Amino acid sequence: MGMRIKVLVIATFCLVASAFAGSAAAEKNMGIGGWLQAGNPGEHAGLDFQMRMGADVVIDIYGHLYFSSGDNSLGAYFGYYWNYYLGMVPDNIGRMGFYGGPVGGIGWWDEDIGNDWDAGGFALRLGVTGGYQWEFPVVPLQLFLELNPVGEFHYLWWDADDHHDDNDTEWELPDFYFRVGLRFWF
Repeated sequence: MGMRIKVLVIATFCLVASAFAGSAAAEKNMGIGGWLQAGNPGEHAGLDFQMRMGADVVIDIYGHLYFSSGDNSLGAYFGYYWNYYLGMVPDNIGRMGFYGGPVGGIGWWDEDIGNDWDAGGFALRLGVTGGYQWEFPVVPLQLFLELNPVGEFHYLWWDADDHHDDNDTEWELPDFYFRVGLRFWF
């Protein structure tokens, strides 16, 4: 499925769901949505689930699944964020604020690099997330922009003609990802 179709499906889901909603995101406890990301060629887009654990704390579970000809990856991540809402923003334009906290997760990828060679690996990711969020005033939608500086431990392998040829481990520190997304709260 192409990137444009994924974005269209996520946007359509959020808009249809918002037609049945009657109040703003601040009054809801769970949110589901999608995101687009820059910084990693194997993680273009994904799904996101967030649950409020209190007035200023949320748990964020997000992942990605990407299968294309010769380029496959998937990952699952968990974040624990503290929110700081800006009190000076009038209620009629929604609720805005900043958030941050630790994040961790695992990922896998497999890539056809040509000449009968495949490269793949597993990744363990640990880091922090910081972002800006805007919860719409009437419709229970939330727009978010975030930066994820992380460290990743990679176990890599290279195969020629499906024979195990070489493997390696490496640290990528730091690595930066930028995500933009939209959540529907219910």
